[in-house]
Amino acid sequence: MDAPVGMEAVITALTSALSADKFFGVVAQVIPWLGIMVPVALGIYFLRKLIKGAGKGKVRF
Repeated sequence: MDAPVGMEAVITALTSALSADKFFGVVAQVIPWLGIMVPVALGIYFLRKLIKGAGKGKVRF
């Protein structure tokens, strides 16, 4: 059997490199960052909204 060429080679490389264990291993490494970044992003969003309204006298809590 000949070695795959072109798109077949790409698909073969992807299917051999990706597996559920490897994929969820990467996801498990990303989850702690998401747990930190989401509250920080929301905090910055609400802080900017609060500061924007302060100049117009529309500060709300």
